[in-house]
Order: sequence, then C-alpha cells, then structure tokens
Amino acid sequence: MALHKDLVYRPGSDRGLLDVMRPDGAGPFPVVVCLHGGGWTGGSKDRLAAYGQLLNAEGIAAVLSNYRLTGTHTHPAQEEDVFAVLDWIAAHAAEYAFDPRRVGLTGSSAGGHLTMLAGVKAASRAPTPWTVRCMAPVCGVSDIALWFRDRPQYLPNVKGILGGLPEEKPAVERSASPIAHVHAGAPPCLAIHGDIDDVCPINQSALFVDALRAAGAQAELLVVPGVGHASIMPNVNPPEPLGGRRRFIGFLRKHLGSA
Repeated sequence: MALHKDLVYRPGSDRGLLDVMRPDGAGPFPVVVCLHGGGWTGGSKDRLAAYGQLLNAEGIAAVLSNYRLTGTHTHPAQEEDVFAVLDWIAAHAAEYAFDPRRVGLTGSSAGGHLTMLAGVKAASRAPTPWTVRCMAPVCGVSDIALWFRDRPQYLPNVKGILGGLPEEKPAVERSASPIAHVHAGAPPCLAIHGDIDDVCPINQSALFVDALRAAGAQAELLVVPGVGHASIMPNVNPPEPLGGRRRFIGFLRKHLGSA
C-alpha cells in the first residue's frame, strides 16, 4: 500500500487537502472518495484511515478528503469541494494509477450527506473526465428541513450549512437537500443507517432510498440493528464500516470492480 498525505486539491484553503491510499500494483484502480463527518462544523480526513485500509485490501484506491467547514463557508462550498476532489482525481489519474471512470463515494454523517448530494448532482455537471458509479452514504441527512423539524436541537448546524433557517433560505435548503435532486440516472445507492440513531433519524436514509426508487434509480437501505449514529461497526477489530465488510465491499465491487 502507498500513502500520500496532505495533497493539495484546492490551493489557498487550509481545508483543501486530501490523502491518497493506493494498493500495490500497476492499476488502474477504481477509486472511492471518503468524506468525514462532524456536522459540517469539524472533522478531518484523518478519521478515515480504516476505510482506506479496507478498500486497499480489495484492490480499490481511496481518496480521503477534507472540505471547507461551516462557520466560514455555507453551502455550496462543501459540495463544490467534493467536485473539486473528483476533478483532482481525473487530473492526477496517471500519477496515481486511478481509473476516473470508476469512482465511488462514501462518508458518514455530514460526509454521508455530501455523498448523497454529490452523487445525485454528479450527472448535472456533465461532461466530466470522471464518472461516479455508486454511492454508499452512512447515516446522512437527505432532507435538511425535515431533519430540523425532527431534531431542532441541531439549529446551529442547520444555520451553519444554510446561512439561516430553512424558511429563511428555501432555495439554499432545496439546493443542499439531496432528496430534492433524485433522478432516474442517479448512481446506484446503498444507504446504511443504524436503527437507533438519535442524531440523524433513520427516515433520512429511508426516504432518500424511496425517492430514488420512485424515480427509477437503483437504491437499497441497509438497516443495522441496535446501532446509533456511527460510521464504524461497534466492537469490531479491525474496524469495519457500519453494515460490515461483506455488504459494504460487495456493493462497491459490484459497481466498481477492482484493478
């Protein structure tokens, strides 16, 4: 495995950094972009090493990315950073043996939201030198206004991402809510959620999957019993993504293949 840390994808921003974890071999390798959680207010790519190790073991490269945070940047800065990472992958495909036409997205919590959002919006940016083939969001918000009604204690997070309340910023709220952008051509989705998540209710994933299916896209909800708001399976060593190694990797291998 090769590790390349703190590579710059957005010059001039201290958050515009990513790590590359690449399997041994010649490639070209499919790539999964991994996005950290933290309520859009914090968090770091350094939390994602377990994802990279798991993906590398399966012949898949991992790009672990920071993105700009609320407090200094509202939506769409975070979304734009994900697309900047995808552009960076395509621009550096030869250097790191990436196959930019086989890209997946995953992330948990705020990273799950960004996985959903970039996944459903990717086609609207065509033509691009990369192709998002699948998305695996973990415990992500798909409908920000509904989440705020269900969990009003997260007012600071909502105001941070939108720049105001949903009723004050309806156009921004719609733009930032993945469920408003589902379409038949959206990449296949495996949405993973713990059934006792008290931060982001499971209906956020369930409604997103239902909307994708109704639009004609492929989508599946994986419910993890007895698990709250988490990205890694509890009490598992080595760490595995929520839902377990078999389901997570099986989904990615189905849609991305390997080197």
